Amino acid sequence: MLTSRARILLSALLRDLPGRHHILTLHTDRSDSTSVVLHTGGWDIEHPPVVERLSGIVAAGRSAALVLRSFTEETSHTLANGTAIPVKVVRGWRIADHALVPFDEAELFDAHCTDAASGEPVPPERGVEFAPAPAVDLSAFHAR
Repeated sequence: MLTSRARILLSALLRDLPGRHHILTLHTDRSDSTSVVLHTGGWDIEHPPVVERLSGIVAAGRSAALVLRSFTEETSHTLANGTAIPVKVVRGWRIADHALVPFDEAELFDAHCTDAASGEPVPPERGVEFAPAPAVDLSAFHAR
């Protein structure tokens, strides 16, 4: 179960984004991910501590990065066994000074398509579209 502050943050983050199924990944000194599935009246969260950790980082004004993969209804490709693989839209934010600062499409592409060890470009993942992240209004989060 999420604290009210974490629920407010997750609501603000997912507000107006298309899709029901999202993978949220928080990057700090370690990376943590959780699945978030929207449904009528709320959402199911695979690992609630990841959202709580995100809430704590924003509240404390610490630095981190947040990536959100949103699964669409569109099929990217079909595996040999018949499994349809959906198109995923990837958005990201830099967390700094108690705010989520949106990455634009080019910044996100560069971050995901560059080998961290060598700095060399790597091809984009099949079925992934990079999109600019929307601004996230955290006024209700900070009012708590």
